[in-house]
Amino acid sequence: MKFIDGIAILGALAWAPHLITLIKNHFTKPKVRIITSRFAELGFTSFGPILNLHLAFSVEHKDIVVSDLKIRLKHQSGEERVFEWQGIKQSVGKMTTPDAGSMPFEKEQSVLAIKLNQTQIEERFIRFQDVAFIASKKEYENSAVKKIAYLKAENKYDAEAFLREQEMIELYNFNKHSFPWKEGEYIASIEVQSPEKFILADNIRKFSLSPVDIEELSKNKDILEADYKRLLVGKKEGEPDIVWQWRSPALLKT
Repeated sequence: MKFIDGIAILGALAWAPHLITLIKNHFTKPKVRIITSRFAELGFTSFGPILNLHLAFSVEHKDIVVSDLKIRLKHQSGEERVFEWQGIKQSVGKMTTPDAGSMPFEKEQSVLAIKLNQTQIEERFIRFQDVAFIASKKEYENSAVKKIAYLKAENKYDAEAFLREQEMIELYNFNKHSFPWKEGEYIASIEVQSPEKFILADNIRKFSLSPVDIEELSKNKDILEADYKRLLVGKKEGEPDIVWQWRSPALLKT
């Protein structure tokens, strides 16, 4: 063996640990597989467009922390919306009471982050809301809050009368015109973010809405004002509860 060949071999060996690490990291990179229930839950309330899912995560190779969770929803017309997680409920067991017997016990979790582990596949009920709606609605709500503060400072605030103020009318109209649901097929891409690199699998679903679905969901536009009245004035004795219409389209893998 020539001297130069020996140098080349030593150089290659020096890189070997780095290459081994790269190969090992590639094959041990966390893999997250999305598992959903058979149905989604769609709504439209004073919180805007809502998409709720029962989700579970299957994790391979090593545990992972999820720092953000979104659903990119695309209608067959090309219209696209992004829904971001706003709340999580997780079943932690059952509670037995003398009156009701055995009842599921759930806890509310922060949406700051969730840890996924390899040993358990835990189902979570995750509430998603339209991020564009939330940002725009904030402007109308801020205007209403400022007007309330002004009227209270002038000792002129009356909750019933305020419901007819221009700021509230603009808020009602914004909400009503933000109704997003359309007849046809939707593609839902579930997007997961983490501080570390990982592989995401089975994160695409589709569902369809019928004319009846749209008709039922549209009924919620007519009770938006009643919901705001309940918020500002309070519920009067004997007044019926506000009942929102929800739809549960079947989720299919693409």
